[in-house]
Amino acid sequence: MDNSHKELAEKTLKYLCIGSQIEGIKFYGTQILISESETNGNRIDGQIYLNIESRFKIFKSYPEYIPNHKDELPDMDWIDGYKILCELRLKRITNVQLGEFIPHLFIYFETGEVLFIFGHHDKYESWQLGVWNNSNKDEHWDVIAVPGNNIAVFTPLR
Repeated sequence: MDNSHKELAEKTLKYLCIGSQIEGIKFYGTQILISESETNGNRIDGQIYLNIESRFKIFKSYPEYIPNHKDELPDMDWIDGYKILCELRLKRITNVQLGEFIPHLFIYFETGEVLFIFGHHDKYESWQLGVWNNSNKDEHWDVIAVPGNNIAVFTPLR
């Protein structure tokens, strides 16, 4: 993962997420809806979302061991996955970071919990966080864990 892309991705993720809270789930795919925050509230025109396309886990705190392979995480059907994600309802996000070499996504909550999303896949995107339904077509917000342990960033931030 390119260091400059990682830095821009983390800056964008923090801008979109810190101070926000989980406000809902969309039942098409695995999509979490994230609220606006005091940081981005008047500058984001649209819905902040997180698509999860790989395995994930909620840890009670930052894990001592980071899974190296998807098989080290639970393989849940959509019903069990949504039950787990519903536990994050209205919890405030305090930090966001990416893995050092692989774009694993770590979302920290005020409770101390950490949502970990596995960031490696050989052929597909593992996760995507961005803004949809944005009426300003010149303002594209997306951070995407892409194949090959890379990160794609589309943002008006620089």
